[in-house]
Amino acid sequence: MLSLIGAGLLSACATGPKQYAVTPLDPAKQEYVASQPAALQPAWRKLFQEGRRNEVLNLMEIGATAFKTGDLDTARRTLDEAIANIESVYADNDAARKARSLWYEEGEKEFKGEPYERSMVYYYRGLIYLIDGDYGNARATFLNGLLQDAFAEEEQHTTDFASLVYLAGWAARLDGNERLAGEHFEEYRQFRPDGPVPDDSDNTLIVAETGTSPRKLADGVGHYELVYRRGKGFTENRAKIAGDGLNQTLYPAEDVFFQASTRGGRAVDRIIEGKVQFKQTTGNVGDAMTSLSDNSLITGIAAGAGGGLAAGFNTITAIGVAAQGMSARAKTRADTRYWSSLPDTLHLGSARLSPDTQNASVTFTNKAGITQPPGSKPARIFFDKNGNGVIFASAR
Repeated sequence: MLSLIGAGLLSACATGPKQYAVTPLDPAKQEYVASQPAALQPAWRKLFQEGRRNEVLNLMEIGATAFKTGDLDTARRTLDEAIANIESVYADNDAARKARSLWYEEGEKEFKGEPYERSMVYYYRGLIYLIDGDYGNARATFLNGLLQDAFAEEEQHTTDFASLVYLAGWAARLDGNERLAGEHFEEYRQFRPDGPVPDDSDNTLIVAETGTSPRKLADGVGHYELVYRRGKGFTENRAKIAGDGLNQTLYPAEDVFFQASTRGGRAVDRIIEGKVQFKQTTGNVGDAMTSLSDNSLITGIAAGAGGGLAAGFNTITAIGVAAQGMSARAKTRADTRYWSSLPDTLHLGSARLSPDTQNASVTFTNKAGITQPPGSKPARIFFDKNGNGVIFASAR
């Protein structure tokens, strides 16, 4: 299907940003788009219209929306396509290093995503593996998401995507490996000292998302500088779940904007010509977290010399990223394409529930506990053949 997509690039006048051709849909593609759920049709249409340049971005949009609306088959397929594209450039092997070097030299790159965006592809795919009861692949996928967090513009970065560490621990425990699970949760607590870890009897993972995606903006003379800004149009930043055997406030485990706007825990001021300029201090990591969580995050980053997550892998190990040829690239405008369906914050919890649990809803509030739009929403409930569950809700 994706082999049918045409790329087609056209340049606009030299004084303005480059404009890209939109490929008209032939009748077969129009019919295919019309056959998709209404929530997915805009992204499918863009996938066909925009071609290879935005293929990964549009696959990300489709995959996340499909997951949130319960269309797991489409989510699996599109996220797997996105991952295959990403790993052709961002993987820890010689072939990918060579491809990455060539890719950075190109003036007009196909979208592969920033580190936080690539990590979030693996987050969604890993959740689907958990829903399917495939715990080994779930854990491997979350670890690959951590690896993507380390591949960035500069040579050395550490990975600090705490929620993926937690999820890897959850998957390891369901897979019967208590030693690895313990290592993952120990690592997680280095990043989130106040973050709860699952009780031994818990069989259900609870995930909620609040807020809107981090934004990328062009700044400076000529719009050559890339800056990050928090998403707009939301007031909710807490999530509380209630229902059959459920009554808990979920822990705000990941500030996605913080992940977007930092490298290895260091706050990014702006990116110019693929080179990061860091702020002098990390400052406030954002009000999506509790004050205690804010302190935990900074403490965890500073103290992160911790234990291994798995054989041959440690979430706090700096991973060198090849960057040959980057200085030779022509000066280009900042690339402000971004994954617009991502959340601002990930909230996590766990519980012991019966596999016949059918009722759960999540209420979205501000830090003061006052309900915010969209109010309460029913959560999606999944149990696998082993009686282990995933409950998911998104405010958006």
